[in-house]
Amino acid sequence: MISVRGKIWFLLLALIRRRIGSLLKVTKSKKIRAASQRWKNNNKFKISEKILNTLKVLEFEPHNSNNDNIILYLHGGGYVTCGPETHASLVTQLSEFTKSKVIFPDYRLAPKDPFPAAIDDCLMVYKDLVSNGVNSKNISLVGDSAGGGLVMALLQILHKENFDFPSSAVLISPWTDLTLSGDSMASRVDRDPMLMPGKDMDYVVRSYLNGEDPKNPLISSIFCENFKLPPVQIHVGTEEILFDDSLRLFDKLSNNNNIKLEIWEGMFHVFNIFCKGLLAIPEAKRANLQIANFIVENYPRK
Repeated sequence: MISVRGKIWFLLLALIRRRIGSLLKVTKSKKIRAASQRWKNNNKFKISEKILNTLKVLEFEPHNSNNDNIILYLHGGGYVTCGPETHASLVTQLSEFTKSKVIFPDYRLAPKDPFPAAIDDCLMVYKDLVSNGVNSKNISLVGDSAGGGLVMALLQILHKENFDFPSSAVLISPWTDLTLSGDSMASRVDRDPMLMPGKDMDYVVRSYLNGEDPKNPLISSIFCENFKLPPVQIHVGTEEILFDDSLRLFDKLSNNNNIKLEIWEGMFHVFNIFCKGLLAIPEAKRANLQIANFIVENYPRK
């Protein structure tokens, strides 16, 4: 049964969605983004940034770090919004749980920079880590929503180029079908408190595609070929309109791969973000701990 705080967030998010039509408008609000800069003052972390070929890359290094492992985190936001101001709570919790550094690319966003800009940026960061001496087996690729789509795009490219895979990959409520053809797009439209099909989602899709075919497997990974993957864990909430994006990807790739699907009853899209503070959702902390344990289990043994 969903927790009390989970129900509170569910109702709050549903109220916001009904009033403004799309939570994307909240994340794009300059006032919200300005008020969300508290992530920079986390005294449990050394937070720094560097520029890699004009791309800003953030590093979250916990003071309890005791290993050489790295989480390369690719954030969601429909390829058009979000960043550390929306994802710092989740990123820092995963970092604390794994005692690992997190690399967070602030990749280019549509509509100014549509497909394949975000993929190019994230792939560049991954290859830069490896070329600078980081063992790929010390890297875990993690992404939520559109970031989950980016993780799948990177894995396809690494496979095609015969480039070293990371030790594991985690997809949190991944967006794997920009054709929006999953049954849950309709069957869960009255259950999802965050996302809804319509003009706002259509705008996001058009902005990212910029005329590209949405069935391109680098855009919609449910259309990718079946290929050998590193260990993968997928997390999804039962109330998401993107629920079938996770199920269909799992069904497509699980036969020949070590893929685990974790379904969270009563949970909404990327509920993992609501993991800190007075209204932290207990399910979010449990899910993030499960993700952290999976990541650590697949890092090389000392």
